[in-house]
Parts: sequence; C-alpha cells; structure tokens
Amino acid sequence: MTPSWLRWPSLFAALCLGAASSGLAGGDYSIVDLGDLGGNYSQARAINLAGQVAGEGLLPVAGTVQHAFSWQSGLLSDLGTLGGQNSRAVAINNAGTVGGWAQDASGATQAALWNGASVTALPTLGGNSGAAWGLNDVGAAVGQSSLSSGVYHAVLWNGSGVHDLGTLGGSYSVAYDINNHGIVVGEADNSAGGERACLWGASGAVDLGSLSGGLWNAATKINDTGAVILWGTPAGASANHAAFWNGISGSPVMDLGTFGGGESWAYGLNDQGSVVGWAQEPDGTYHAFVWNGTVKTDLGTLGGFFSSAYGINDQGVVVGFAQDPSGVTHAVEWLPVPEPVSAVLLVGGAVGLWMRRRAAA
Repeated sequence: MTPSWLRWPSLFAALCLGAASSGLAGGDYSIVDLGDLGGNYSQARAINLAGQVAGEGLLPVAGTVQHAFSWQSGLLSDLGTLGGQNSRAVAINNAGTVGGWAQDASGATQAALWNGASVTALPTLGGNSGAAWGLNDVGAAVGQSSLSSGVYHAVLWNGSGVHDLGTLGGSYSVAYDINNHGIVVGEADNSAGGERACLWGASGAVDLGSLSGGLWNAATKINDTGAVILWGTPAGASANHAAFWNGISGSPVMDLGTFGGGESWAYGLNDQGSVVGWAQEPDGTYHAFVWNGTVKTDLGTLGGFFSSAYGINDQGVVVGFAQDPSGVTHAVEWLPVPEPVSAVLLVGGAVGLWMRRRAAA
C-alpha cells in the first residue's frame, strides 16, 4: 500500500496534468449555442453586466419573419413587435432595457424600447420610421429617425423627447451609440456628400473622418473612457478595416487588421477597451474576433465557415453568431476560459497546507 505522504504528490501531479490536458489556456473561449425562436436562425447583438442578451431570430412560419428576443440563464424570450411582422433588438443596457426597431400594424419600422414584456415606440422627427441603435444606463437612446422629407437624421431620445443631432453639413446622419456621459457617435454626411465618422458632444458635431490619415466613415461604439471603434479605410488599405481610437486628441488610430483576408469590421466595445467584430480569413470566410488591446483572438465557429461577434460586457463575455457544420446560423456567446494556473495554484495551495500540517505533527 502506498504511504499517504507519497500519494499526495502523485495526486498533485495528476491534477496538474488534468488541468493541462483539459484545453484550458490563456485567451481561450468556450462557445455556447443560445438557441433560436424555432426558425433555425438567430443572432445575438448585445450583452449587459448581468449576462442578459438581446438579439433576433426567425419564427417557425412561412417566409422570413424575425422577432427581437432576450436571453438569460438559458431562457430565450420572444419580445414581439409593435403590431407588425418583424422586429430586431440591437442594444441592451445594465437596467435590462432593450433597444432596436419593430414594425407597426402599417408595416412601418419604428424605433422601439422593450422593458420586460412591454414595448414602446419612440417618436420620430416628423417622418414615419426610425431605429434605436444604442442605449446608456441613464435612460437615453440614440439612433435615426426620418424627417417629413424622408431623409434620416441622427437622434437622441431622452426624458425631454426626441432631439435632432443634425449632420456635418449634408443631408444624412445616424447615431450608433451613446456612453454614460452623454457623448454620441455615428456617421454623418458633410457638405460634399461624403460619409464621415462623427462624434456629438458638448460642442456639437465633430468630424472624426481624418483621424491618423485614414478615411473613417463611421464611429460605431464609444465607452465611458471615451474610446471609440471606427469603420473605414486606413492609409495603405483597399478595404474596410476595424479600428480603435482611445479618444485622446493626437493619439493614433489603431488598425485592427484581419486574419489574412481583405477586411474586418468592429461592433462591440467594453470599458476595458476590448473590441469585438469579425475579420476575414485568407479563403474569404470570416470569423469573430476579440481584441484585448494587444492580441486579436479568433473565436471560431460552431463548426461552420462563418461567425461574427457583436457585443462584449465588462466581464469579457462575447456574443454574436456562428454557423454549425450544416450552415445554420445561431446566436452564441463565447465565455472566457480560466487560466490553468488557477487550478494549479488551488491544488498547490492544498498540498502546501497538507505538508505544513504534516510538519507540525
């Protein structure tokens, strides 16, 4: 029979080997299929600190009817519409309010907010359609609304109603996000008709399109530190690249590159400065990525060709979509996998405690 003082080191070695062989590694993620609304298609668009997810999925009916959904702890809930067929959820704040758009009984697309099972249409600028693309935690929403002329302007909805954020001298604008300090980002036409990344702050609309020599035509997210993610063509590139700017005047824009293909797009940003989106592979397929400030990680798929990440919370949980081997697209979340050193230190601590007790005896 093996003495107990020999069995403990053997157990420690076995546990260390088990941790190393379980696939745990720094920067690794596990992927979780969030399911769908019965129509065999879904995408997750946003996640908050509580792990609540918002997105959209097809219903099990003829045609392509999609509804906004919320997901939490394994439960997927249909959020419905404003009386029409379709809806989509693209944002969720830490209070659980969901933003997006929904069709009304006439078929018009309206900016919408969901609080639980209740859905509210947001007012327009005189036209008959709009969409909410971003929310903050103090109850403000941003997006776009049609004017009576039919053109769209970026708008802010808050407790005092709907506010036209204007343009950079052109006819069109859209707001994609707002942080908890009330700073808004999006895109706007200038007087020459060019689409430009735009920031709306205390001094009004600011053109971000020429940061670091690039041609940036949209700012898609802003966090509470003022960092921004951008879409556009950096100097020397021929296609869109995702990019990150820390929000400090004079600081360079960081081109986030690709996975060897031609283009990449960024959609989500947390307060730690991590960015998510998708990047093209050399074969033309694309995969979801997360960039942590230094390293861009390929998040993979459910076994299919394509995936994209749309949101990331401050715990580093990422949401988006991924294809399975049959090509079906499902909403997913990618969960950071703990470092193996945690398991090793835990077992090592237990062994150390046992050895101290043996010595004291």
